[in-house]
Amino acid sequence: MIVLEKREFIIYFALHFKPMKRLSQFFGMLLVTGSAVSSSYGQTAETAITQWMEGNFKQAKNTAADVIAADKNNALAYLVHAGGLLYESNSAAALADMEKAIKLSPGNALFQAELAECYKAQSNMPQAKKQAEKALGLLRSPKSGMEYFMRASMESIQSKTDDAVADFTKAIELNPRYVRAYAKRASLYMDKNQNDLAMSDLAKAVDINSQYGYPYYLRGIIYHNQQQYDQAIAEYTKDIKYDPLPGDSYFNRAVIYRIQKKYDLSIADYNKAAELTPKDADVYGNRGNVYYDQQKYDQAMVDYNKAIELLPTKANYYVLRGNVYRIKQQTDLAFKDHNKAIELNPKYSFAYQARGEDYYSTKEDDKALVDFKKVVELDPRNSYGFMYMGFIHHNKQQFNDAITCYTKAIEFNPNNMDAYNNRAACYDALGKTKEANVDRKKYSDLGGTITASGTSGKKILYPGSTFDPAAAKAALSRGLATIKGRACSKYDGLRFDAAGAKVILMPVTPYLQEWYDLREKKEGKTTWVYMSDEAYKYRIEAVADAEGRFVFEGLKPGKYFVQIIHNFNQLKTAKVYDGSNSYQNGPVMQTTNYYHTENYTVERSARFEKFVEIDEESETKKITLTSGLIKSCAL
Repeated sequence: MIVLEKREFIIYFALHFKPMKRLSQFFGMLLVTGSAVSSSYGQTAETAITQWMEGNFKQAKNTAADVIAADKNNALAYLVHAGGLLYESNSAAALADMEKAIKLSPGNALFQAELAECYKAQSNMPQAKKQAEKALGLLRSPKSGMEYFMRASMESIQSKTDDAVADFTKAIELNPRYVRAYAKRASLYMDKNQNDLAMSDLAKAVDINSQYGYPYYLRGIIYHNQQQYDQAIAEYTKDIKYDPLPGDSYFNRAVIYRIQKKYDLSIADYNKAAELTPKDADVYGNRGNVYYDQQKYDQAMVDYNKAIELLPTKANYYVLRGNVYRIKQQTDLAFKDHNKAIELNPKYSFAYQARGEDYYSTKEDDKALVDFKKVVELDPRNSYGFMYMGFIHHNKQQFNDAITCYTKAIEFNPNNMDAYNNRAACYDALGKTKEANVDRKKYSDLGGTITASGTSGKKILYPGSTFDPAAAKAALSRGLATIKGRACSKYDGLRFDAAGAKVILMPVTPYLQEWYDLREKKEGKTTWVYMSDEAYKYRIEAVADAEGRFVFEGLKPGKYFVQIIHNFNQLKTAKVYDGSNSYQNGPVMQTTNYYHTENYTVERSARFEKFVEIDEESETKKITLTSGLIKSCAL
């Protein structure tokens, strides 16, 4: 199963302010609207700003709407009204308000900056950056906290993080109760992984206004990333309490509930997130993951389909849906989705991982290995990718390569219990019992179950090196040389031709030589030495005729290993005692024993081997495979 919980946490684009001790400087700058404003309407606009800065966004928007109803040329009221709309995620209406404000006062830097925020809220970053550049040109010499704040916001859009931090700091110096400046600076500290500074700013923001939801949301993210899940849940819950549209807090809290396996709570939160943000594809994709965890694959498929419908260009959703198809054994559809994911994002490691699993499930190990190598190329610390590479080498009896991969999997995930268990099996195959026992102990300590078992006492060992199929294939390519031979066994002074026995010929590679040397050294009553299945594939077979003769043709010069296992039944005859008869012959007692002749068979098995060197291109080599010197077995 692939667990994909990586998500960019969305930062609200609304303007959140707290009341300042002194507002005269701020008002004096904003009230240059290009139109006449009556005293009463000016006071009402000031009230809207105060409400806006105190975080009473709904009241601020309503007050600004009253001002606009009475005076449609009050640019300041459009600014405040737009801020309230942004807070409600209604960026289209906010954009319309700012266009009206700018039409009334084209040269107002703050109006131009707020327009950039509207574009950013619509995810129109090219236009937002262009508009931010224009606003920065008007904010070259900020004087008020508001101007510094807006310039910092524009610098943030332009990815000028250090400049933005400096300007948010200046805004706070001019107004120590500037709540949103604390929050915005905290978000930049988070981007720079300076979480202590971020937490300090967020604590100040909450202290100034405990009903301002955004700082709780940011604190939730910090705790979330630190895997302090209970603290993160508490912060997200506070944001949900105070924020009118807490879709992201529901989403993030659902992510944690899934990690904690509280699936019902996770589903409930994703349902709330779907109500608040019905076009957010990630909500459906992640809710599908929870259904997947519960093996509710049909429901997961519905959500993955919805996510793809909403955002057909995101590779992740195709990976997830493809995994369900694989579980349902709809392999063609699984490959189709995973290929689509790679097409959409050629650098997405999880897509190659998923397709690698497809190949592995269909026993296409070589193709799977290519994909898992791509996984660790793109994500060098991917424990999962290294473990699957270990599986494949393990299947090929390439035990040292498998051990290397399992070791990497453990390095990047010390709790990868399956990697320990599989590495133990590889150590066993190489005769490294001590290392195998250490790994099994670790597997057990991590929660794996190892039960008592009994065996025949036989050990099976393999060579440690990696077989090179290309070299073996080249050695068996067509030539002009020939090996002719005859195989016989000798028992009880009799010759037995290896009639019908299978004879194999293999090229002598470093792997085969290691196998042979290991067998000569280790094989015995309690130990068998095998070569890998892949190495054994690279052989030529012949069948001996009635006289035990065989021929291998079309060989190249080189060194070869020839082997025959001669199994047969030897017919033998024995005298079987039937009884006796005793009688008195004068003074002598005589006994006569009676026998009959009976045939029986004895199972015979002999292994004959020989290394044969061909030196010349058209050479013919003659060999005899016997248990000793049998002159009558010669060719």
